[in-house]
Amino acid sequence: MSQVGPWEAEMKKWRRLLGNERGVALPLAMILLVVLTMLTLTFMSLGAVEPQISRNLSDGARARQLAESGIEWAYNQLGGKQFNDATLLGGTLTSGGAYCGSGISCLILAGGPQALPGLTSTSGTFVVTLRNDRTSIAGDQTLIGAGNTPDTNANFDSNNIVILKSTGTFNGASRTITAVVERGKLNFNGAVNLPGDQADTYIDTPPSSTAWSVDGQDWRDSDTTSPTGAAGLKFGITASTTGLEADVEDAFDTTGKRNFVNGKNETGGATPTTGLNTIQADNTLTEGAIADFMANLAANPQTQIIDSTHACAYPAGGGDRNKPEGLRMTGTGTANVVTITNNASACSGATNVNQTVNLGTAAAPKMIYVKGQYDPDSLFRGLVVEGSNAITGYGILVVEDSDLAFLQNGNFRWNGIVLVTGRNNSTAFLSNSNTEIRGALVNNETNPSEAAGYYEFFMSSTGTTRIRASDENVQRALMALYNMRISAYRED
Repeated sequence: MSQVGPWEAEMKKWRRLLGNERGVALPLAMILLVVLTMLTLTFMSLGAVEPQISRNLSDGARARQLAESGIEWAYNQLGGKQFNDATLLGGTLTSGGAYCGSGISCLILAGGPQALPGLTSTSGTFVVTLRNDRTSIAGDQTLIGAGNTPDTNANFDSNNIVILKSTGTFNGASRTITAVVERGKLNFNGAVNLPGDQADTYIDTPPSSTAWSVDGQDWRDSDTTSPTGAAGLKFGITASTTGLEADVEDAFDTTGKRNFVNGKNETGGATPTTGLNTIQADNTLTEGAIADFMANLAANPQTQIIDSTHACAYPAGGGDRNKPEGLRMTGTGTANVVTITNNASACSGATNVNQTVNLGTAAAPKMIYVKGQYDPDSLFRGLVVEGSNAITGYGILVVEDSDLAFLQNGNFRWNGIVLVTGRNNSTAFLSNSNTEIRGALVNNETNPSEAAGYYEFFMSSTGTTRIRASDENVQRALMALYNMRISAYRED
């Protein structure tokens, strides 16, 4: 029988000790209890935090909506006002502080903070400030875009750009939105402005010495027999170059024709003059400026364009109705309400146009935007005004890529801007039309290759034609909401 050595005996002793499981259950149970307790506490903690996270997200979303609503509220406050109005940038600004920011001057449009109209502060509040873009404020050049030059004065806007900042707060959560508001800008130096590549002009013999008038004096909306406005004199007619100025002047080949053009004297002086001296070359209003203005209008989500197409045109007739007419505007008996139609016998369904259109009021000017269809033969009238009922409009009347013709025998008066622009277009006063444009007329021909004999400015009415400069009506047209857009937007 073999003998077990001391070392082997010791090993067997340890194996017996290690293999003995008596008393292990309790420590294991304690360890598992501790682990389960920790897991339970962790899950309970997460269950308490997740609702708070969800509430924070919800409160943040509500705060952002309040900030957006503040921008919209402030945007509407700007409509109909000069940015330099005494109640806006022209007033007393606040410098620095929690709302404006260090080194920044702003106007607190909505302070307090305040609740949304119709709600209480329990639904959240917002604060909105207005300020001018500035060369001295870091980041403003990037904010307004490289194509714009920032202003230098906090109290005076010269580039038609301002900055709104709105902070919404709900249940302690705050969000801030900064928006750049840009307004389209046009500078008129004439009652009639021909800034394009052509300025071919036809002037018939006036039916009487008082029937026609192109006047660069400042006519207020309420003036009846003489101008009382305080704005500076405009020229009667401007063209973009001296060569085009000569084309216009060639049409005024009699004393009777020259006498109805009145305004600023190109040789200087504050007294209005008549004749060729008030027809002037001027490059203040350019094709590029008009293109930018049109782009601003098109970018406004409220802009509604009425299409005028060849396929849906009324056929050409005799006399002055010698071109197809895409759309006709006819009075209804209510001065500022018209119908605009195309040829229903040629078009139906979605292509048919038969709209009743409100032309606005002094308190609420409108924009009517007719998009014509380019005709290389210059034989398409995009919009014709007709009928015997009086028509009165306020704001901007735009006709693009086609002719505008006045053929109505009822009185038509537009208080604001009539803008005809694009390729192969014209503005024509025909038949026995009785028309007044009190503000500014622009005919911008962008096709330098249009054939000779097609006139951008055509006066042959046997009725009355009066085109009178009016700073009041021009500014009212340019300050309306349709001429504003948010060109940049960021959440801070």
